[in-house]
Amino acid sequence: MSSQLPIAIRATAHWKTRRWLKSRYLSTRYDARFADGREEYDVNLDAVLQGSRYPADYRSTKNGADHACPAEGTGAWVKYPYGRPL
Repeated sequence: MSSQLPIAIRATAHWKTRRWLKSRYLSTRYDARFADGREEYDVNLDAVLQGSRYPADYRSTKNGADHACPAEGTGAWVKYPYGRPL
């Protein structure tokens, strides 16, 4: 994992099933785009955004990515640290 902060985050939501409860829940995974052009998929958002160091930036970016994501599918890229769609 790089110490460099990403410039954009994207959320992807999909439904998962708990077989033993016979219920479904919405699972979200996050992708990160960095300034050098590389993209990392299915990242730990807290580690990439350094949530313990920058809690306000982490929260606004995560909320923006969640709001830009439809109920099922891939959302738009949102800008770090503001959480606004690119």
